[in-house]
Amino acid sequence: MVRLEGHGLALEVGRGWEARMWVPELPPPAVNRPVIRLANFPLPLTRDTYAAEVAEGLAPGHVVASLVEFEPSSAGAGLYAHEGVPRLRAGDLDPRAVQGGGSGRAGLQRFFSSNGRAFSLYVLARDGAGVPASLRQLEEVLRTLTVVAP
Repeated sequence: MVRLEGHGLALEVGRGWEARMWVPELPPPAVNRPVIRLANFPLPLTRDTYAAEVAEGLAPGHVVASLVEFEPSSAGAGLYAHEGVPRLRAGDLDPRAVQGGGSGRAGLQRFFSSNGRAFSLYVLARDGAGVPASLRQLEEVLRTLTVVAP
């Protein structure tokens, strides 16, 4: 296990997974909050929020996820009403949830809050025998997420 920690967030990343954390540097009026990228393959050095440039290169069975923080004022309300990391199931992956689409690619997006902070979780996968197991592993990593109140 490797511990990824920063910006009041931490999680334990298991073998076979890579993770990075950064804060985008977008110009105002954007409010820059942490992004965590997780993948079951070697991550290229990209910093787009939702892994768009990684999508084309997904091999069968690959899964990539972006955990993106939003304004704390959104926590607990509307899209962010769900408290805690949501469950992930292979049956929830939908090809219509992928910007630009692509052969064998499917995604899902879930919104939630944790400890007074609001998050979006976007998962992108390419069809393959390992996707259900990879989603379970991703969920295990996400269950280790600790969030310090704002």
